[in-house]
Amino acid sequence: MSGIEEVELKNWKEFEREIEKDRIKYDKLKKATPHHISDLLFRGHSKKEWKLTTTLERFFRDKNCDHQEYSIKYYHWLLKVVKPAISSLTSAKYELPELDESQDFEISIFFKPPPGYELMVYLRHHGFPSPLLDWTVSPYVAAFFAFSEVRECDDTAIYSYREYIGEAKGGWVKAPRIHGLGPYIHTHKRHYTQQCQYTICTKPNENNNGRIYCPHEDVEFGNDQDALKKYIIPGKERKKVLEKLDLMNINAFSLFGSEESLMSTLAYREIEKGVR
Repeated sequence: MSGIEEVELKNWKEFEREIEKDRIKYDKLKKATPHHISDLLFRGHSKKEWKLTTTLERFFRDKNCDHQEYSIKYYHWLLKVVKPAISSLTSAKYELPELDESQDFEISIFFKPPPGYELMVYLRHHGFPSPLLDWTVSPYVAAFFAFSEVRECDDTAIYSYREYIGEAKGGWVKAPRIHGLGPYIHTHKRHYTQQCQYTICTKPNENNNGRIYCPHEDVEFGNDQDALKKYIIPGKERKKVLEKLDLMNINAFSLFGSEESLMSTLAYREIEKGVR
């Protein structure tokens, strides 16, 4: 990965101070420029060694599948294959526009999500392999995902990412490129409880007749676009962080809303936290 800024912190309070400094910096920049500045997005990892990989990448890796590249066309075909079962066996109903193969993805993919974006988000929140990399606008939600499963002897990582910083994005036409897809969609409620946004990373395929999904870490990150920071925080801060988050009503149940997540939250409060 190129251009990543890695920040090693001693404790949780240092992370909060870093985020506040970043907020103040970009609040001033927004007032000084008429150009677009993206939301600052966050993503939490329980281990600092984990890379920025999508669930689709991990699925092919873990299952030893041969698919090294997966095109927009291929994933759209997957959506068409699974949609009848989703519609028949669940209450979820999503439209799936046809993929116009004559459409110039070289240009258009920079400005709008792939067809079936709402369905893609729904599937992502229910465990179907996805090319979407999920982020949150809340550093505290990201912290829950970073600290909920961390061991005290390990370090966590919370990433922050900002796509546009007041300038148009540039770069080599055939280079991998990250595209932010925006939050305003009709989809599963977890999208809103977790304050999610999503990115995809694509590049032209070898024949230049479409685009393929590729790893986010293939991108050249920088200070004028695609700014990425990786905050490393000791896992021994886990208890302190989770107690604060629970007081803010950020816990497994508030983020997932399932009975399983309710049991996880109750187990934390009544056993691990030792309320009684």
